Amino acid sequence: MLKGQSEIRMIWLMVLIIIAVGAWFLELKVLTYICGLAFVVSVMHYVDAIQTSMQDMTQQVQVKFQLSSKVPLYISSIIAVVGLSMHWRWLVGLGLTSWVFFFLRWLRRLERYLLNIKFQLQQNQYSVSAQSSLTPQNTMMRSTLDSSVAAQTSSGSLGFIDQLKQWLLQGNPVLKAAVLVLVIGIILLLRFVTEHWQFSLALKLTIVATVSVVVTILGYLLRQKNRSFALALQGLGLAGLFLTLFFAFYNDVISSFLIASLCFIVIIGITLWLSLKQQSIELALMAMVIAAIAPFTVPIRAITTSELVGYYLVINIAIAILTTLRPWKILNQIAFLMTVAVAGSYAFIHGYRDERAVLTVLVLAHTAIFIWLSLRFSQLLAKQDLEQFKLKPALDIALIFGAPIIGYIFLYLMYFNEKVWQAGLSCAFALLYAVLYQFVKRNQSIQFISNSYLSLMLIFMVLIPPILLHEQWSVVGWVIEGLIIFIYALYYDSAISRYLAMALLLVAGLFSLYYLVELPEFPRTMYWILSLSYFAVVILSNSYKDFQKQLTTSIVIFFSALMLSATCMLLILLLDHFHGPNQYIGTLLIITITYVIMNEWLLFNKALWSWVIPKWVGLIPLYIFVLILLFDRSQNGAIVWQSTFERWGVAGSGLLLMVLWLRPMAALRLEKEWVSLGGLISLGFMSLSLIPSMPYISVVVLPLLFCGWCFLQKNSQDWSSFWQTRTGLALVMLWIICSQLFSQHAFQAYLFPILNPFDVVTIITFVGFGWMLSLQLKVGMDKGIIAVLSVLSLLWLSSYVLLRALHYYFATPYNQVALWQDSLVQLSFTLLWVSLAFISMSWASHKQLRPMWILGGSILVIVTLKLVLFDLSHIGTLTRVISFLGAGLVMLIIAYVAPIPEQKNGLESRDS
Repeated sequence: MLKGQSEIRMIWLMVLIIIAVGAWFLELKVLTYICGLAFVVSVMHYVDAIQTSMQDMTQQVQVKFQLSSKVPLYISSIIAVVGLSMHWRWLVGLGLTSWVFFFLRWLRRLERYLLNIKFQLQQNQYSVSAQSSLTPQNTMMRSTLDSSVAAQTSSGSLGFIDQLKQWLLQGNPVLKAAVLVLVIGIILLLRFVTEHWQFSLALKLTIVATVSVVVTILGYLLRQKNRSFALALQGLGLAGLFLTLFFAFYNDVISSFLIASLCFIVIIGITLWLSLKQQSIELALMAMVIAAIAPFTVPIRAITTSELVGYYLVINIAIAILTTLRPWKILNQIAFLMTVAVAGSYAFIHGYRDERAVLTVLVLAHTAIFIWLSLRFSQLLAKQDLEQFKLKPALDIALIFGAPIIGYIFLYLMYFNEKVWQAGLSCAFALLYAVLYQFVKRNQSIQFISNSYLSLMLIFMVLIPPILLHEQWSVVGWVIEGLIIFIYALYYDSAISRYLAMALLLVAGLFSLYYLVELPEFPRTMYWILSLSYFAVVILSNSYKDFQKQLTTSIVIFFSALMLSATCMLLILLLDHFHGPNQYIGTLLIITITYVIMNEWLLFNKALWSWVIPKWVGLIPLYIFVLILLFDRSQNGAIVWQSTFERWGVAGSGLLLMVLWLRPMAALRLEKEWVSLGGLISLGFMSLSLIPSMPYISVVVLPLLFCGWCFLQKNSQDWSSFWQTRTGLALVMLWIICSQLFSQHAFQAYLFPILNPFDVVTIITFVGFGWMLSLQLKVGMDKGIIAVLSVLSLLWLSSYVLLRALHYYFATPYNQVALWQDSLVQLSFTLLWVSLAFISMSWASHKQLRPMWILGGSILVIVTLKLVLFDLSHIGTLTRVISFLGAGLVMLIIAYVAPIPEQKNGLESRDS
């Protein structure tokens, strides 16, 4: 497992490097930067994973270690990002060089530590070896256990993915790769000889076919000596024959379709004989896959839809013959997937109306084959093990239910506007499965199959009434029928009925989009019934405890899609119904109150996760709607409400949305990230109504009050966990950045530095952000990231407080590139940052807080970089001289009065 994860990581990193280099030479610099950032983030994540595993090993072998701090890696990354944003290539080079240096130093310390662990493990092994030699039965027990596990693995039924992994990854993967490369080589050779060789095309293809026959015969002769190698040769030879036949037919070397068909049948017959003779599913699999992709290797012309579907029919007939004699279900599964994905999609894109009659026959023939395959496969398995027979993998069930349903869907689309044909086909399928049910129900060994046939008969019968309805009323018929069947499934706990109802509800939603485009008027009635039915399904399913027990994860995901769709439809319907100045707020309040009523009713009936998750997803359109409304009401950096009702209506909606997120409180323990995200956004919407002239201040007033209240509730873990989230941290960081950059009212009511509304809110927000970072330590966030965020947020906000003061009193640039060339601003920055470093390092030295001292030292590093990068370019000015002298003097004082605290022990400071 760990080895696989490590290989995946290495492959991911190599892919990033390749894409970045390729994008650089193609002059896609943005893609290169994105790949570089992803590479750094991936490596840092890899570093954290390694360090965590080493800490676990430390506890086992009791080896003390101290890795280098990861703070220099973060700082180097930030320097590179700054250089990219400022288009300073030398700064990018400096950041990348520093990052590589610190990363290699980290790897060197890791290597030294691993050597210590290896030595300690050897010592432990020597101490245990004496005891293990006294109990030789341990070796026998271990061998018995391994053999039993291997027996269970080999005897257990494998799903499609497991079988595919077993075939691809076990045995000789080099041999399989060689076969794949040689097949590609044959395709390229055929293309080359077709276009370039001077011999006649018939002679060229004859040579290739002869070589393929020789390779096949050679593989068959070697079957007793090396089975896997022999099968690979036979598969390679048969693949060459398939490909040569196609090139010959489509280049008119074999002009007769009948002769080409006979040759293809001969090759298929040889494949069947070899597979059955050697009991080799691998050979059949290789040959069938190559046969399936062969039509797409022809360079001359595209194959027609009828030809491709007919060709796949021949392949499926061959597979049906094989699996009629042997229970090789993986062939059934691959044939079904290839037919649907390749032939079906090709027919959907390239099919023409004049081919409809032929395609109808072909689709019916494919459907009949897969119906037979599902029945025959079940009979073969039942004969092998009558007691343990049951279909577990999803693809086994898909073969029983999916084949007829997908075949019917293709026919339904081919005769989309012809109700009689659609209803007739549905009736024909229902009669077919009624006959199959009567034929199979007597055999008790395959009772599951008989029940499935009965369910399919009922499914096709259920489809008839909605088909006969006209236009949008057919959608109404689909959704009402789905609602009724879903209620039936809940009362009788019928899984088949439940999935049938889900399919009907989904079909109703898809067809409603079609009629929305086709009909000249907006179909209000259809969408009212559709949205109310979707709400009804979710509410009824969560209203009773017996119903709630039937809800699985897949059904809850389906409910989430229903709630999302129902909310969007209700939003559009109410906007279409209401008119006037209060149209938007009235719609928002009605939907929000509706959600509150539903939420309270279902909480009364003790619904939890099966309602909470669909509720969260259903609220997403409301937040998008409010955001659009806020952008529409924004003018010159302020929010201008059209009426008092609109202003306080948004506030009321925000309060109700907050209630929806916090009730029930158990949802906070279920998924605190989503609750925190939705709750904070709701509070922000509510808070925006307080001071609309200063939205950046207004948006955080209620969140800050709520944060202070949660801080006082120290005995309540729930309220602390509300702020102990990455999403909440991201929202606060977003405000910290955007408020300073984009606020147009930062100087409103400005008296003195700090003694003004914007600075006060900024400082309080920073305090709250620091508390949230301290909470992140309890959930295991890397201390290096917390340190970097603390330093950057402190410098960012304090620098902007200073910038506003300088701009107000001295008219210096504000939020302009020119501020980096202003000597007064740079001098002020230097003195401010050095002062912050002095305060933090002095306090840390006094309290013996080594991590805090390192934070102050990080600020000094940033000051030094600023002096070198900016101040040194204007060394002749007096303010630049004062910057250097002032910074150097404070550094000397720090070095004297605030030495670095001593380490208490290696384990305590390893993450500092």
